[in-house]
Amino acid sequence: MRRRNVLHFLVLSLTVAVLMALCPSQAAAQQKATDADRLGMALEYFQSAKYHEALLIFQKLDKQYKLNPRFKAYMALCYYYEWDYKKAVGYFEKVLPLLGGLSPQELSVYHYAAGESYFQLHIYDKALAYFSRDLKLCYDREKGDIYYRIGLCHMFREEWQEAYDSYSLAEDYYLRYRDTTTLKARLAQIANMKRGCQPGIARDIDKIRSGILKQHPSTTAPVVSPWPATVDDSLWQ
Repeated sequence: MRRRNVLHFLVLSLTVAVLMALCPSQAAAQQKATDADRLGMALEYFQSAKYHEALLIFQKLDKQYKLNPRFKAYMALCYYYEWDYKKAVGYFEKVLPLLGGLSPQELSVYHYAAGESYFQLHIYDKALAYFSRDLKLCYDREKGDIYYRIGLCHMFREEWQEAYDSYSLAEDYYLRYRDTTTLKARLAQIANMKRGCQPGIARDIDKIRSGILKQHPSTTAPVVSPWPATVDDSLWQ
């Protein structure tokens, strides 16, 4: 909800910026006024969650004018909310490196949407990169959601320890910064996810131990493992 409110604020900011771009001279004032009306209509569509209709207008304006990277990022958000994740990441990849001087809150909206788009496309390494950057931009109360997503990415990559640690961080941020009465289902799900990671962690530890034994086949004395004896010891000591 907070991210959606930020987007509505961005709508107003972009309206001012784009209208200035559309009105460079008196000679074209009539056409620019018409285009400004079209832009206003597109923004109304966006705020009404009619993203397809908004995009049709934005695309036409984009062909007529040399719009700045911030406007392109705004279009990427429209694609994201339309579930067209492939086009969304195409825009984000091009414009996010060009966006300078924006507030962390605005950049956070873009990075989260980019990370979520890659997540939905099952490109988890890219999703992890954007979610990790977003952790440096977002509010503390939003970090629970991001760490939860990071945990899912690691789990799908079968990186069990990293997944467990990320779920634990998500749980911690939820408990510290959110109203847990509205998060009972999410917290229960995190507990299940953490339990689901433990067999994978144990298997990874066994593989490491086996590798150590193979490297020292002639050793008669017991090999002292650098790893704790239990999963819980490895996580909390």
